[in-house]
Amino acid sequence: MRPSTVYLSSLAAAARRSRPLEVSVVGARGFIGSRICHALVRRGHVVHAFDRSRPPTGPDGVDEHLLASDRVVWAASSINPMIAEHDPGRVALDIEAFTSFLDLLAQASTRPRTVLLSSGGTVYDQSVEPPYAETSPVGPECAYGRAKLLLEQELERKAPGSIVLRVANAYGPGQPVAPGQGVISHWLHAAAAGQELHVFGDPRAARDYVHVDDIAEAAVRAVEVTAPDSHVLNVGSGRPTSLGTLLDVIRDVVGADVVDVVHHPVRDFDGRTTWLDCSLATRTLGWVAGTSLDEGIRGTWASVVAARAAGGGDAAAARVRPAPTVGSAQ
Repeated sequence: MRPSTVYLSSLAAAARRSRPLEVSVVGARGFIGSRICHALVRRGHVVHAFDRSRPPTGPDGVDEHLLASDRVVWAASSINPMIAEHDPGRVALDIEAFTSFLDLLAQASTRPRTVLLSSGGTVYDQSVEPPYAETSPVGPECAYGRAKLLLEQELERKAPGSIVLRVANAYGPGQPVAPGQGVISHWLHAAAAGQELHVFGDPRAARDYVHVDDIAEAAVRAVEVTAPDSHVLNVGSGRPTSLGTLLDVIRDVVGADVVDVVHHPVRDFDGRTTWLDCSLATRTLGWVAGTSLDEGIRGTWASVVAARAAGGGDAAAARVRPAPTVGSAQ
């Protein structure tokens, strides 16, 4: 267990399963999916990892490990906010992949409960003042948020009783440098390469940044909880951080003398100020995010510097280590 995460002695925490579970993770090589796999294995569960190289279906039909699983975590996605805005075909494929997957699960003798990673930063109606609780009105303004909300609705329609984790802005070691997503990763890799840091939009605009290890812990708890009272849960730090404040933290971590900032106008897919009320996840799962922004950025910066020192540069730092195919903790 990560010592920085706060573990609450609550009824929700007491209700978590103690026996090992078989858990299938789809998107197991991804930034978040790989960390979820490792966290599940450390907790003693058996993990069946699925990705593009090992899809849930093959020439012989549905993988038997998937159908025998107690739980399924859907952490797969081929889109981000920029891709979704400019490539509706990719959005349609993402939605089709998930809905087809839910149909596959219907073949299981006992349907495993699904945990879906959704987007807390884009599904809520941003004409309403944050913080956003799960009861706040939804109304995505961008294509990415609309796609994520549609996945939530499909899950509720086809697999009621499943759990949706509405994740805030994820960051941490190993995050890929992808266009239109992951400002912390972009800025740290730029700083390590001696390049300019690009700020899009108003520096006063705030986001909710949550460390990938805290997300993984929330997902493990969603897997382990026996009878959750709530099935849609926000997963974030629970506090807003403006782009300007984030820059200050990064300057403090990497050195102000190496940070040169260039400002740009806001882009169509950039959201307004958003942050999440995560108290329902605390009550339901006994979980709170335990990684401070300073701690998380220092750890991420150390991983970027180490990768460059090893000779891999930005490309190596952006690669995600493979998740275990099937394993259990010792």
